[in-house]
Amino acid sequence: MIQVALVSIDYQDKALVRSTEVIKMLENEAESLFKNKCESKNFNVIHSEPFGVHVELLGPPMEGKPQVTVVGSALLLSDGGYLSTAAKANYHPYGIDFPQGLTGRFTNGLTVADIIGQLLGFSDFIPPYANTTNQDITRGVNYGSGAAGIRDETGSNLTLYRLGARKIAVFGLGFIGCAPAEIAMFGTNGDCVESINSATQLFNDRLKPLIDDLNNAFSDARFTFINISSISAPQEGVVLSNVPCCPIRSDGQCIPNSIPCPDRNLRVWYDGFHPTEVANRALASRSYIALSPMDASPYDISRLAQL
Repeated sequence: MIQVALVSIDYQDKALVRSTEVIKMLENEAESLFKNKCESKNFNVIHSEPFGVHVELLGPPMEGKPQVTVVGSALLLSDGGYLSTAAKANYHPYGIDFPQGLTGRFTNGLTVADIIGQLLGFSDFIPPYANTTNQDITRGVNYGSGAAGIRDETGSNLTLYRLGARKIAVFGLGFIGCAPAEIAMFGTNGDCVESINSATQLFNDRLKPLIDDLNNAFSDARFTFINISSISAPQEGVVLSNVPCCPIRSDGQCIPNSIPCPDRNLRVWYDGFHPTEVANRALASRSYIALSPMDASPYDISRLAQL
């Protein structure tokens, strides 16, 4: 049974990744775990980036910690080079602040998955599939792929419940209309694109009742809704810059070998679509421990992990 899986869906939805390829990897992983007879209480968690839904499934503990398997898009991945995808971050200035340097992460430093892993007690990052050994199965593997989406050719639309997911946190969409690439495309002079944000809100309003339905339909599983729009909303009177930290090209990614902004700890966006590490820390920490009743329903990730 798969112990921990993490799935994300990217708003850009442009990767050339077949969902069947990822499903096969997961099924092989699940079979291996079953053979190892890892029998413990499952616990699972999901989360998302500002542009899509991410699922993080936390499973039976190994030496006191859950095993983590990651499947998803750019907010989660640790290496952007092992699958055929048009979205890659394996060049500078990505990774400029990451301890291990350039790894394919779509940010300057740590991703949301990295930070949630730390909050769960992991001392090391979950290794990418390209660098995985058989022994890594006892700890977890990161299958993340940039721009993974919900269509068959890009998707993470996996039957996770069949693979053992039992505690699942679903992250709603953030303010897509505030992404620098969308602002540039619609020419709003730095203002968020309200038509896109309205569509985002409609999606979230319909997602939360679906989570309630899933809890009713699967009595042996736990689902919770993480409200990324609530978490990422600026406090009253606070104005956040929608200017990307790096110079961006037409697809919203950093121009290769460009010089990023020096004030990265004060910026929300690293490129046209992806947050900086400091923004990832805010998303991850408030998803883990909610600061408002609007942030998570019925519970946050820390509570879900204890169930």
